[in-house]
Amino acid sequence: MSQKFSNKLIFKSGLVGLLSGLIGAVFHTILNAINNLRKSFIGNIDGSMGLLLLFLVLICAAVTLSLFLVRKFAPETAGSGVPQVETTLRENKKIHWQRVIPVKFIGGILAMGSGLVLGREGPTIHMGSAFGDMFGTPEDKFHHHVLVAAGAAAGLAAAFNAPLAGLIFVTEEMRDHFKYNFQSLMAVIFASCVSVIVVQILNGQQPDILNASFHAPKLTILPLFVVLGVFFGLLGTLFNRLMLKGVSFSTKLKGIKPYLLAVIIALMIGIVAYFLPDATGGGHDSLELALSNRFSTGVLLSIFLLRFMFTIFSYAIGTPGGIFAPMLALGTFIGLWFGQIAVGFFPELIKQPGIFAIGGMGALFAATVQAPITGIVLIVEMTRSYELILPLMVTCLSASLVANRLGGKPIYSQLAKLS
Repeated sequence: MSQKFSNKLIFKSGLVGLLSGLIGAVFHTILNAINNLRKSFIGNIDGSMGLLLLFLVLICAAVTLSLFLVRKFAPETAGSGVPQVETTLRENKKIHWQRVIPVKFIGGILAMGSGLVLGREGPTIHMGSAFGDMFGTPEDKFHHHVLVAAGAAAGLAAAFNAPLAGLIFVTEEMRDHFKYNFQSLMAVIFASCVSVIVVQILNGQQPDILNASFHAPKLTILPLFVVLGVFFGLLGTLFNRLMLKGVSFSTKLKGIKPYLLAVIIALMIGIVAYFLPDATGGGHDSLELALSNRFSTGVLLSIFLLRFMFTIFSYAIGTPGGIFAPMLALGTFIGLWFGQIAVGFFPELIKQPGIFAIGGMGALFAATVQAPITGIVLIVEMTRSYELILPLMVTCLSASLVANRLGGKPIYSQLAKLS
């Protein structure tokens, strides 16, 4: 392969990273504004039945419109987009960026802005890959393949301000489809770096998750992280099975039935949002509140159970949105719940229950996606909790091994079979 072609590939990967970072930063900013507006609206309802009904109508309308855009103009934009990207890499398919980017952007804003329990990383990964498709040439399959992969990495990096996680995600989660060599690796690295530089210029250099400063635990409590990992291995296996059942059920619905399902789920989420806002939405703000130890053990368990159910329901609807962020929130809540209980049993050994929340973030991801290295790197970059790398690794390893022994398979590869 000539040096000229290599330079061209690297240059195009930089453009893909630039556009992925721009759209990721704008997407994040708009979502934050809408989420704040939604919370403010809820706060002003104050028992008014008229305002509550208006709130529920707006949520149902937003979710219905999001689903309509997907089903009418770009069915491939349903869900996170990761299974579609993996299929593109495996079969060298076109992404049709002209329709994927606008539908994923607008549909994602409507779905997540309404309070559905979905993650922003799904749309940014898919839109990033679409930019790779834009600059790729169908005649050169390798060129197109690498740019799509670089876009996926840049999209994940933009969503979580995590450039290394973007690289690891492509090389680990998409390892069966990614054509790994020096040039493809350099292109993915460059796209991820450029994407995060753009995001940090526009949105700041702070870590994605604040309030996560914890000291390394004593080695004597590492067995507790193994126990936590085993629990997440069981939970991750259950999560995958329920998610697949939910998606399989919804994909069989025809005519007006998908819209009726969407309205029912939107109503459920809207009502819960009024009484317990932290059980709805992507979970970023709730996650940070949890790390500040704002919730009791009982409230943590209640929020976890509601969010677990709503994550499956929200994804099954078929609107644009990912499951990374919701899984991180789920891991945080149940990890902190575990930590609060552990403090009661070992008050002399454990001073910060939040250390188990950090382990939980990565463990559920590792058990469901079967990509433990990505989970470890992602959490470290998002929280900058470098002192917790060892317990995080122990928890993710335990979760992955248990899920694997139970026959668990990567969720995205299973979802790809249903699409």
